[in-house]
Amino acid sequence: MSEVASSLLGALQRPWRWFALVWLSLGVLLALELYADRLHIEKRERQLLAQQAAALDNNLGQQLAAIDHALQSLLLELPRWRSQPESNLRVTEYLNAYADAMPMLRTFNLMDEQGRVLASNNPAMVGQEFASRAYFQQLRALHTDNPLLIADPFQGVLGGWILLLARAQLDRDGNFVGAITATLEPRYFNTYLESQRSKPHMFVALVHGRGLRFLSVGDVDEPVGVDLSAPETLFAQHRASGQASTLLRGPLRSGAADYLVAMRTVQIEHLRAPSELPEPLVVVVGHKWKDIFAQWYAKLWVLGSIYLLAGAAAAWGLLYLRASFGRLRQQELRQQARWTAVLQATEQGVWDWDGRSRQMYYSPQWKAMIGYADADIGSAESEWLERIHPQEKERVLQAWQAHIDGATPHYQCVLRMRCKDGSYVWTRDRGRVVERDAQGRALRIMGVQVLLDEQQTSQQLLQRLAENVPGVIYQFQMEADGRGHFPYASAGVQDIYGYSPQQLRDSAAPAMQRILEEDRQAVYDSVLTSMRTLQTWVSDYRVDLPERGVRWLSGQAKPQRLDSGAVLWYGYIQDVTEAKQQALKLQETERALRHLMRDMPVALCMIDEQHRMYFRNRRFLEFFGYTEEQVPGLREWALKAYPDADYREQAVRQWQRAKDKAQRQGGDIAQSEYRITAADGSHHVMEVGGLIFGQHLLVTFQDRTAQQAQNELLQRLAYVDGLTGIANRRQFDQSLEAEWRRCRRSGKPLSLVLLDIDFFKPYNDLYGHQQGDECLKSVAKALLGGVARSHDLVARYGGEEFVCLLPECDAKGALYKAQNLVRMVQALGLAHAASPLTSVVTISAGVASQVPDGHSTPQDLLAQADANLYRAKQQGRNRVEGNQLQVQ
Repeated sequence: MSEVASSLLGALQRPWRWFALVWLSLGVLLALELYADRLHIEKRERQLLAQQAAALDNNLGQQLAAIDHALQSLLLELPRWRSQPESNLRVTEYLNAYADAMPMLRTFNLMDEQGRVLASNNPAMVGQEFASRAYFQQLRALHTDNPLLIADPFQGVLGGWILLLARAQLDRDGNFVGAITATLEPRYFNTYLESQRSKPHMFVALVHGRGLRFLSVGDVDEPVGVDLSAPETLFAQHRASGQASTLLRGPLRSGAADYLVAMRTVQIEHLRAPSELPEPLVVVVGHKWKDIFAQWYAKLWVLGSIYLLAGAAAAWGLLYLRASFGRLRQQELRQQARWTAVLQATEQGVWDWDGRSRQMYYSPQWKAMIGYADADIGSAESEWLERIHPQEKERVLQAWQAHIDGATPHYQCVLRMRCKDGSYVWTRDRGRVVERDAQGRALRIMGVQVLLDEQQTSQQLLQRLAENVPGVIYQFQMEADGRGHFPYASAGVQDIYGYSPQQLRDSAAPAMQRILEEDRQAVYDSVLTSMRTLQTWVSDYRVDLPERGVRWLSGQAKPQRLDSGAVLWYGYIQDVTEAKQQALKLQETERALRHLMRDMPVALCMIDEQHRMYFRNRRFLEFFGYTEEQVPGLREWALKAYPDADYREQAVRQWQRAKDKAQRQGGDIAQSEYRITAADGSHHVMEVGGLIFGQHLLVTFQDRTAQQAQNELLQRLAYVDGLTGIANRRQFDQSLEAEWRRCRRSGKPLSLVLLDIDFFKPYNDLYGHQQGDECLKSVAKALLGGVARSHDLVARYGGEEFVCLLPECDAKGALYKAQNLVRMVQALGLAHAASPLTSVVTISAGVASQVPDGHSTPQDLLAQADANLYRAKQQGRNRVEGNQLQVQ
């Protein structure tokens, strides 16, 4: 007995060492987990800020480029307007047109070389002088390169910050003769900046290159108008880095809170900043550092508290066990003495296992139970193991090992043992460790084995099954007079109904009363139906249990009619509350999701693996009008949405490529533009994207029709001559460069015809400028009709000059075309009483042609055509001049 006490005393010392090891290990794991979580949060925040800054940079750059295109287009038209009476009125009309097409602009102003406003879409600005303004002085200094200037932001008369964009106006000799400006309303971008704030504590701002923040939305400590250019600030670090984009942490200004900030310098072609700054605008997206980790600090506090409280509780428990050991040891010794006495007195299936020698003592009665004499079985451990039924051995050894390891207070098992004659009998084994060493290893186990009769065996198997099945296995009987009771119910009925099997054996009424009143009648009716039809009873219902509240139950049972007229059900009931709650939550989530999807401002539909459209929201129907009957699936959609067969084939290929790429890269279908025809015949330009999940698709549609119309209007204003409707100088210059490169690659000739209306100034003086404009329109129309090929270009070169670009046309063909154009204009018969040559309007033409090579430029070709035009005028007008050939 002293050895047992020593073993127990040694065992009590071990938990302190294990406690310290586990405590420190858990602390290290917790710290590593929190550190990894913090790194993940920071990485995710850095990616988010960088993406949002890139999106802002891209949008702002496109808007500024569009404004620059408008300014350059206006500059190209100014020479013609200056040569006409009431030119300021025509300029004002065009300024108003541009201002209407670009709502982000407040005013367009045209100024002379003295800074006086000659024309404006705001009549109040006409006549005002701005020569003393810094931006006007900067334009004078920078005009030789004619860059786009973005001036320092300034506050308007009505408050708010204003951004000014300007270009210098130069004469043919490159002298500064004025400027054209556009004032941008930065608050126009407030909505877009606000859309990039994905979190409440983030801020988005626009900062000028000098460090002035003139536009900001969101949570930031400093107001708009603060200068961020002081040394050691984040903005100063970004500017000093020389990089287009940076991601920095620190204060926005000295003494302020720390922020994590993404900055991107807006890149615009032909841009010049004041005072030689590298770029004048920077987009800034930031998040206060402490707000990024607010949830992480809360998590740290909670987990740290739990960790410390758990450690304190465990330490207190070990101290309590140590203090109580003296009393427990005395009680254990008394129990061991009683147990030994019982074993010696019974002589019924006693066994005693010695862990040191791996020997086992079997009493004569134990051997007699399986048909052996005392001398037939030795003391080896294998005498027991080899007689266990093969199907039972693994389970028995698991129970044995669990007790040796201290996982169970006793070893007990029902098993089959092989008798001497080869048959098997059912026995119940029960034992307990009575001695362990200082390391806790079992040194001795004592126990008994008893035989089970047939009834005990069956009952034991049923009991084991019932104890290991969640819920209740039961028999329910309903008599002919309607009385019900449970002849048998497993112990699990206590969890199901809150009553023991004995309490329900005589009457099922207590269990029925647990069923919620609104479900009770339905359950009773289903039992009566099963009783009448002898069909399996199946039902889901709710019960209200003391201290547990309302629980969902699911049951089913097979009925059997007895000779007495009663019906006996054999069944099973289980608690399905968690599953039912999850199902109800899922249903509620699905309803909310469908409601959300139905009312979303973005059109969407969902498509299954059979290519059927099984959901389309309200905006989808508003956009397209196609019902489920008209368009049940993708095939019908393609036929109606893309009625043109060639475009339909192109759209289907484009969509398939987008889906294939999405399947390789996570399921997101990138947005692309498609031209879609609605049910009423209207046409929409849509950005179509979506998501692949499993075998299903979620397809989204965003209407870009209005945006495309605006882009087309800007394109027309930028590349089409406003008076004649043909290509303007800008379009001609770009086409000349492109065709020069193409003909150089192909080795084909490129020809130019430069044309000028003869004696046009006397025509204007005699007939007036309005009639002069009509003359220009008629000539342009005749020239446009005189070129037969689709890739030939007719453009207004400036004033009364026109130009024809003829790719893949040699000198002979170009001269022939020029002669036809001269004749066609004369054939118009436009009266010209002021012409000393003829009585009708005529033109002169100069032709140049060559195969582009590496030694010449497009400007050489243009200069050659201009020289030939000059010769045609010197030789008497109304004629064509080309290299080595004259045509009259």
